[in-house]
Amino acid sequence: MVYFFPPMFAILAILSLILHSFYVYSRFGVKDVPNERSLHNVVTKKSGGMFFIPVFLLTSLFLLFCPDGGFLLSPKENLSKTIDIYLLLAGIFVFCILGFIDDLYHLSPKLRLFLELGAVAVFLIWTNPEVTYFGMMTIPKPVQVIVLTIFIVFAVNLVNFMDGMDWYLVTTLSLSFFSLVTIAPQFYGIGNPGYHFYTILFVSMFGFIFYNFPRAKLFMGDSGSLALGFFVMTLPLFIGKWGNPNSPVWDATDYFYLFPYFWLDGVFILIKRFFQKKHLFSAHREHLYQRITETKLGKIGSLCIFSILNLSVVCIHFVLKTYLVPNIIILFIVFLYSVVSYGILWFFVPRKNLA
Repeated sequence: MVYFFPPMFAILAILSLILHSFYVYSRFGVKDVPNERSLHNVVTKKSGGMFFIPVFLLTSLFLLFCPDGGFLLSPKENLSKTIDIYLLLAGIFVFCILGFIDDLYHLSPKLRLFLELGAVAVFLIWTNPEVTYFGMMTIPKPVQVIVLTIFIVFAVNLVNFMDGMDWYLVTTLSLSFFSLVTIAPQFYGIGNPGYHFYTILFVSMFGFIFYNFPRAKLFMGDSGSLALGFFVMTLPLFIGKWGNPNSPVWDATDYFYLFPYFWLDGVFILIKRFFQKKHLFSAHREHLYQRITETKLGKIGSLCIFSILNLSVVCIHFVLKTYLVPNIIILFIVFLYSVVSYGILWFFVPRKNLA
């Protein structure tokens, strides 16, 4: 009954817009007060994730239990897949709640890090994903859990750090969806429900996307950025596991293709601040996307530049893969292209002492 879903998604989008409108124009809510490091100059509501994440979770659960839910999953014939899906949704919920508590009470970094590491480790132990490294290498399961836990928690917090500009995360995560077309075509295959989750998520975020457009009236806050970071980093782990038996598993190096300039900008600034002996977790305006907003290009220009750069990586990857270039060579070419183009931008964009 596929005809059932287009009107349902239309209703879901309208519901999302109503919920977010109510929150934006209500008197209650968590407010983000601008300071010298903010990219906005008026008090703005945040914690929008506390609306679109529950909408996403409830919709996913509804489609799971829907009698004709084959459009989404129809997982009842596969107990392992069903458990994976429930654990994925549970993990998103846990990170959403953790982020909302942090929005309200500003948890200590050590406590939040401990909770995040514990949640991800439990998730990986229970789901037991199959992952390769550089296309062929595997590592013992206990070591893999440790490595992936640290990496995923780092990535989740990197997403959180980068949630500082209108529509920046929205456009970046949207492009990560299209990146999966070239990284793992089986993501869109029959029996793999991954791309349906992305569809539900974007529809659930419709109201937030509307109010986050520059000039933003709503930010997602930690409740949204932590949950989305967990979602984007863990969903690909099931690409091979949920596909047909001959589907290749997810390779750890493929994470780079999801949002290459996101990685470069975030990791480079962390390394730079480390050597400058600056606090790694304090707010700042040193990221390249932030610096571009200080020029005449503004927020829209910064969004366009990084979207075009990320999209160019998708195109390069697609062309090289079409000509059957080995994956390790593709990674080298794409990484070199990304570093060079990022470096050119870094040296030509005017700098201000805003750290």
